[in-house]
Amino acid sequence: MTEKQQQDAALDGLMKDLQVFIELSFRNDEGLLREWIAETVNKIDGRCWVKKQCSETNCPAFRNECGRCWLIAGTMCGGEVQGKFADKYVFCTSCEIYLDTVGDDRVRRLRELVIALVHSLRVRQHELREAQSELKILSGLLPICMSCKKIRDDKGYWTQLESYIHHHSEAQFSHGICPECIEKLYPGILSRQNNTKDR
Repeated sequence: MTEKQQQDAALDGLMKDLQVFIELSFRNDEGLLREWIAETVNKIDGRCWVKKQCSETNCPAFRNECGRCWLIAGTMCGGEVQGKFADKYVFCTSCEIYLDTVGDDRVRRLRELVIALVHSLRVRQHELREAQSELKILSGLLPICMSCKKIRDDKGYWTQLESYIHHHSEAQFSHGICPECIEKLYPGILSRQNNTKDR
């Protein structure tokens, strides 16, 4: 088989794999997607911790079966946590581990780009599912005490409203007091303030 025929066959295989991924994505079946990834994303030979003689056992890439450290969030290259996948990807693609893996083969590079794209889409899907579940929590019926205004959580515990919202959203509170409560708790303060302003 000539080099061109090999490249054509590799491209055909890549297009077929991508078509299957798209079809599985429409089905929204996590099990089938995981199975496809396990079959399609072939393991790579080079491991970053071996090539760099790294002993950072806390690094999520350390002894990872996939070997694609550039796809793993929170790796510890150079002894520092590298952060989310999206934040570190550009840095990682200039690393010798990535470059040695991809090599000069354009089809292999294209395959790695597709794998990164699939990974990125799956990360986004996961983030969207988490956000959706948070929205469901916030949009459902919440039992609230008529007297103290505490909310009963999904475990049956009564929690202060502020605490519940803080733990189930990214909202933060700044406390104040409304005019009705000022009048109820501190009678006459508002009228004294208004009299002072009039002078």
